Amino acid sequence: MISRRAMGELEQGEGRQLVGIAVPYNRWSNEITEPGVRGTFQERIAPGAFGDLADADIKLLWNHEPGALLARTKSGTLRIKDTAKGLRFEADLPETTLGNDVRALMARGDLTGEMSFGFYAEADEWNDKRTLRTVTKARLVELSVVVDAAYGDRTSSSLRSVSERDRMARALRLRELKGLARWI
Repeated sequence: MISRRAMGELEQGEGRQLVGIAVPYNRWSNEITEPGVRGTFQERIAPGAFGDLADADIKLLWNHEPGALLARTKSGTLRIKDTAKGLRFEADLPETTLGNDVRALMARGDLTGEMSFGFYAEADEWNDKRTLRTVTKARLVELSVVVDAAYGDRTSSSLRSVSERDRMARALRLRELKGLARWI
C-alpha cells in the first residue's frame, strides 16, 4: 500500500520554479492515522532511505492527484537531490491552468508552501508501543504540493524565477570548477 505524508512547506517568492526540501530527514511527523495500523503514530524518515534516485521517475503532483501533474524527473522538469537535511527538489511549473493556479495561490498566501510525498515503505523500525516509526528504506513515488502537511513546517519550498535559477547554476558551476561543489 502506498503511504502518503504531507511534510513540507513552501516559501513565497516569484517566478515559475518551485524549490525546497520535500522530505526532511530525522524529523518527527504530526500524528498519522493509516489503514492497517492500530491507533495513531509519528514517523520520521532516515537519511538515505530512498537510496539512489538517479533513474527514478518521480512526479510532482497537486494534492496527490495523478491527473494533476506539475513536473517529473523523467522529463527534466523536476530535479531531486539527496542532502543532509532531506530530499531537496527544484521543479519548473508548467504554463498551464494548474501551474498558474499553484503559482497564484502561493503568491497570495493561500498556499503556505507545505509539501507531501507518496512512498512504499520497504523497511522500518517501530518502538515497543508502535507509536513511533522510523522508515529506513522506501521507494519514493511522488511529491505533492498540498494545503495541510503531516510534517507541517519541517519542509520548505519557494517560488523562484528562471533568472535566479540561472544565476545559481552559474555559481554552482564556478564552485565545481574550483573544487568546492556543494548543493545550495
